[in-house]
Amino acid sequence: MFSVEFKPDIYWVGSMDYSMRSFHGYSTDRGSTYNAYLIIDDKITLIDTVKAPFCMEMFGRLRTIIDPAKIDYIVSNHVEPDHSGGIPFMMQHCPNAKIVTSDPNGLKGLTGRYGEHDYIAVKAGDTLSLGKRTLTFVPTPMLHWPDSMVTYCPEEELLFANDAFGQHLATTARFEDETDLHEVMHQAKKYYANILMP
Repeated sequence: MFSVEFKPDIYWVGSMDYSMRSFHGYSTDRGSTYNAYLIIDDKITLIDTVKAPFCMEMFGRLRTIIDPAKIDYIVSNHVEPDHSGGIPFMMQHCPNAKIVTSDPNGLKGLTGRYGEHDYIAVKAGDTLSLGKRTLTFVPTPMLHWPDSMVTYCPEEELLFANDAFGQHLATTARFEDETDLHEVMHQAKKYYANILMP
C-alpha cells in the first residue's frame, strides 16, 4: 500500500501489523495500525514513527514522497515503542532532523531509550512554525503515559491525536467511513476500557 494524502501535502505514512494479538495484556484480535504522518512545508515534519520491525515499510512510503534526508523535524507524541520505535532508524537516514517531544517526560523517556539526539522539549502551548503551517503542542499526561501529548495544526484544523481516540485495528482503510463502523466502535470501546479508562 502507498502513502495516503488526506490533505494537500499531508500524508499518512504508517504501517499495519496484522499479526499483533496482545497489547498491555488485552486481546487485539484484529491487529493494529501504527500511524505516522508527513507534512510537506518549508520545514518537512514527520509526526510519530512506527514500531521498529516496520521501519522499512514506513521508509518506503516516505521515499515515494520525498528524500527522507530532507526531514527537518520528527515529532514524538509518545515514547512507547509503537510510536517511537522508528526513531533510531530515522535518525540514521535524516541525521539533521530535530526530535520534538514533551518536557520533561518525553525528553527523559526518549533519551533513556535512544540516547542523545538533537531534542526540542516542548510544554503546553508551545508552537513550531513549519512555514505555511504551525504546530501547537498540548500535553495529555496519563493518556495513557506521563509523556503523552497531542499535536494540533490550526491552519488545517487537524489534530494528531496520539492514542486519545485509538483502536487496535489493522486495515488498509484510512478513514472510518471506509470501514465497518460496528467493528470500529467495538475496537474503540475495547481500547478505551483497557488503555484509557484505567
